[in-house]
Amino acid sequence: MDLDADSSRIDLWCSYISEIGDGSLWPRYDALLSADERAVQARFRFAKDQRRYLITRALVRTVLSRYAAVRPEDWAFSAGPRGRPEISAPRAAPALEFNISHSADLVLLGVTAGRTLGIDTESVTTRDADIDGLDRYFAPQESAALLALAPGERRRRFFELWTLKESYLKARGLGLAIALDAFRFELPGERGLTLHMRPQLGDSPGRWRLWQLVLRCGYLAAVCADRGADAPPVITLREIVPLGSEKIVAIAPSRSTG
Repeated sequence: MDLDADSSRIDLWCSYISEIGDGSLWPRYDALLSADERAVQARFRFAKDQRRYLITRALVRTVLSRYAAVRPEDWAFSAGPRGRPEISAPRAAPALEFNISHSADLVLLGVTAGRTLGIDTESVTTRDADIDGLDRYFAPQESAALLALAPGERRRRFFELWTLKESYLKARGLGLAIALDAFRFELPGERGLTLHMRPQLGDSPGRWRLWQLVLRCGYLAAVCADRGADAPPVITLREIVPLGSEKIVAIAPSRSTG
């Protein structure tokens, strides 16, 4: 079933690499890559990184073709001024916005239309939290709130904050040109989420909606999207094997802004 590009919806597509068990899919994925993508893939030193890159490109190409009458191999992409990937061809394609993140076994793709989008995911169980280096990542208020937690709760809070900060940075498309202490998140209670900014950032918290989601297998995800003038978009989550199976997974944000 093809999908419509729709600003009232944000679609998240999850591919768990270890679940792609059909060996016949790999040459089909490879056939979708452009010459430039094959050159990038070849620069990865380790086979696991080459495989993750291949799945990521196959996921992006096949999923975007669900929203437009474009063959997966016919999409072309370019990098924005700060490296943010954008659709460069075909020019007649819908005004799709997409963003990619990956961590450990998961590749996550977000797709919407008519609004800026940034996503991030992290594996809470396989990555270490740099508790001793909090000042490298967070504003002083974020670090203080994290350290006020019981030691057993700090690891998860680290990744809650980090995914939110990364999703905002990616939505802005400016990367680390934005100082990490120029904006901060407050996470009151079990479901609260508030974004604060310094005036010199030249942005407004009211411009953005943010959501945090708990995925399976110990993964956290964060979504940041331009608020626009519409009602909050509906988030739909699918688990997919590109060119194979897929299913819709019921999910509700664990935290969200108003």
